[in-house]
Amino acid sequence: MNIQLSKKFDNGFEIYGGIKNLMNFVPKNPILRPFDPFDNSVDDVLNNPYGYTFDTTYGYAPMQGIRSFFGIRYQIR
Repeated sequence: MNIQLSKKFDNGFEIYGGIKNLMNFVPKNPILRPFDPFDNSVDDVLNNPYGYTFDTTYGYAPMQGIRSFFGIRYQIR
C-alpha cells in the first residue's frame, strides 16, 4: 500500500510527498530457495515436494521496508 498527497499552485509549481510500503511488509525469504542457488537438490522429493528451483523472478513482494518521498515539480507553460 502506498499513499501520496500533492498540492498544485497557480504559478505552475506543485509539491508532493508520500509513503511507500505503508504496512512495512518485507518477506522473510524474498528469493525462492535461496539456500540452493545451483539447484543441487531439486529432485529431492522430501526437501522439495513441489519441484521448485532457484529463481529470482518470483519476487512479488516489496524488497524494501517503509520509506517516504517528497518533491517539487514545475510545469512550463
